[in-house]
Amino acid sequence: MDACSLVYDDAGWRAYLNRLGENAPEYLDVFSASFCRYFGASHTAYRDALAVRRQDAIDVLLPPDRPPFDLAGHLADRERQGVTGEFAMGSAERLPDGRTVNEWLLETVRDVRDRIHVWAGISLRDPAAALRELERSLAAGATGLCVIPFLDGTDPADPRFAPVWDAAAEARLPVWLHTGHHFARSHPSGLGSWRTVETLAGRHRALLLVAGHAGWPDVQEMLLTAARHPGVFLEFSSHRPRHMSKPGSGWEPLLHHARGMARDRVMFGTSTWVNPGPTGPLADELAALPLPADVVAAWLSGNAEALVARAAGTHRG
Repeated sequence: MDACSLVYDDAGWRAYLNRLGENAPEYLDVFSASFCRYFGASHTAYRDALAVRRQDAIDVLLPPDRPPFDLAGHLADRERQGVTGEFAMGSAERLPDGRTVNEWLLETVRDVRDRIHVWAGISLRDPAAALRELERSLAAGATGLCVIPFLDGTDPADPRFAPVWDAAAEARLPVWLHTGHHFARSHPSGLGSWRTVETLAGRHRALLLVAGHAGWPDVQEMLLTAARHPGVFLEFSSHRPRHMSKPGSGWEPLLHHARGMARDRVMFGTSTWVNPGPTGPLADELAALPLPADVVAAWLSGNAEALVARAAGTHRG
């Protein structure tokens, strides 16, 4: 199961890229090669366009003759890669037709929500608006939430957001929270750190939290936080498993504790575009690490499946 997936049509991708460009423009630069590989675009043309205007660069990635999004094709590709389910991250950004990305996603995958679990994106810039978006998305079938603090420039542990976390806990909506390193120079690196997760888990004991990217490079601190709080999980999308065993990678604590406290708290994720290419080989990289077969199985799917079941246990029908 892919615990961090992006499922968008071109309008959704434009909303995603524009949100990055407006709030963390460094991402369009730092990850230029990844974007171009994923969208099959010329890196030279993209770099030249980005030096002039962000929208021109996005047009290079998303030309008007791109084939439309094909849900059946997406699901067939997932099946070929051995992906049985994915947590698809939405957002509250508006599309040209007036819908939010969350609304488009929930409507598009309505008949395949057993395979594509929609985790609605909310912005914490406005606590009341965040709560409304949570409630709307929950009513429409969302089964989780997605929060990216460095794009909002807000601290999720600010007491103003307590009603949002209380509502998520009551509805048993797991929250994927971007944690660890980010490239947005306009916001401090501490937004979404292991300390954020520790604070939220301590205040809201029933809240299910997924530390996106496992809080890297502070993986050990995030693991210890998970050991203290049974509702905290880690997923390592954006990082290739093949690098984890290399000295200095920062992932040594994860492998060291794989048979112990990390066994049932870690999930596989891709972030879709960060490591462009088939998902299957990424899973194979994990399987190639010096880990017991039961740990590999837990990280690839078992823990994500257990989280889905745990959330659904008291989730509204």
